[in-house]
Amino acid sequence: MRLAPELVAADGGANYLKYGKYIPAYIIGDCDSVEGIKKWESKGAKILKITEQDSTDFEKCIRNIIAPKFICLGFANERLDHFLAVCSALIKSKKPIFILGNRDLIFHLPPKFKFELPIHSRISLYPLREISSMSSKGLKYQLKGIKFSPADRIGTSNLSVCNEIEISYKGGGMLAIISKEHLEKIWKLF
Repeated sequence: MRLAPELVAADGGANYLKYGKYIPAYIIGDCDSVEGIKKWESKGAKILKITEQDSTDFEKCIRNIIAPKFICLGFANERLDHFLAVCSALIKSKKPIFILGNRDLIFHLPPKFKFELPIHSRISLYPLREISSMSSKGLKYQLKGIKFSPADRIGTSNLSVCNEIEISYKGGGMLAIISKEHLEKIWKLF
């Protein structure tokens, strides 16, 4: 809440909030799983019911909230089908979106990204498209010349060998997965 002070719940995500402690500004989705809508409304939450079924509740939130960037909780720890849909949405959106799980931080890697992490930090890369034009500096396993594909070559469990890391590639579609402890450092770069 310190980094992203406006709370929005994706439909049934509101059910996981401690009632009274956290009141979402909005509850967005098709409203098929949120409990106690009237109770939330009485506390000031605005309900944005979107009935179309061509997008997920996560996508409805990202599309309808005006914010420069997002920290998203609860999407990486429960249902794998929802998590995969979120990963797909990450590469479709132009907005910086950070998925925070129990251990990991996941985000769509920009085409040119320079950042600092402690030496021996885990940096995993997972392509959701075919990518063949990567380069890197500061990683134990260099990326140049590797053709990445979700059905073939992925880049999990790489490590930083110096504090400054640079990764570049053409197009989009590469997810970065690092330790959640680096959220604030990465957040400030967007």
